[in-house]
Amino acid sequence: MQNQFNAEEVSQFENATWSRCARGYTEGFGALVAEAIDPLLDEVSVSAVDRLLDVGTGPGLVAARAAARGAFVIGIDFSEDMLTEARRLNPEIEFRAGAAEGLPFKDGEFDEVVGNFVLHHSSQPDEVLKEAFRVLRPGGRIGFTVWADPSKLEAFGLFFAAVEEHAGAAELPHGPLFGVSDFAVFHAMARDAGFRNTSVRELQIAWRTPSIDSYLAAFGDWSNLDTFPTDVHRAIERTVRERASAYRDGDVFVIPNPAILMSAVK
Repeated sequence: MQNQFNAEEVSQFENATWSRCARGYTEGFGALVAEAIDPLLDEVSVSAVDRLLDVGTGPGLVAARAAARGAFVIGIDFSEDMLTEARRLNPEIEFRAGAAEGLPFKDGEFDEVVGNFVLHHSSQPDEVLKEAFRVLRPGGRIGFTVWADPSKLEAFGLFFAAVEEHAGAAELPHGPLFGVSDFAVFHAMARDAGFRNTSVRELQIAWRTPSIDSYLAAFGDWSNLDTFPTDVHRAIERTVRERASAYRDGDVFVIPNPAILMSAVK
């Protein structure tokens, strides 16, 4: 990936992609990203008396887990398709449409602001952190996860390698944090947004699934695999299934895909 990017192009790509993935997200990518939810909520010390904002809520996985802990939760997302899914799955939680770079809330409304694998999808991650700072009360906490060093992302690499082998590498629109794993970068970003007591650490999570079908369905939606020539589509799936056998652990596949967890205090 090149370092240059176009903010509008990134935004359009991300919205279209994740809107397309909305219906099958929970059974697909949800199996992976859900592994970071409890560490994320523990990191910001969510309690039953707190007001929590879940930025980039998607189908509401983090929002639901925070609500189960007793917190008052609002989830926000830029994708109407994701919000439809979130409301269907969690009718008791409030979800709103909006951008992470311009949150539709007053100053100091929340005790915690979290975002699970959202920051690296934004074309303006600095603005996301500044907005999180603004809507937090004094002493409030943020928690954001992003993916770790790309060389460690075996769950992603399994699919991408098969695509590159049979269809060639593709340059996708991406924001400035795509592939960034230097802890110092995240410490500096949080401090520049006004935060203190910054913490950055790696989470050892994995895509755990009893069947590689849900994995392929998720990446099929993400990549629009149905638009590939039929022979290429089948070759990609065949290669993934063959190589996935190396990750079988008893009755499940366990494919490592570690994350970075950043937190800080206002």
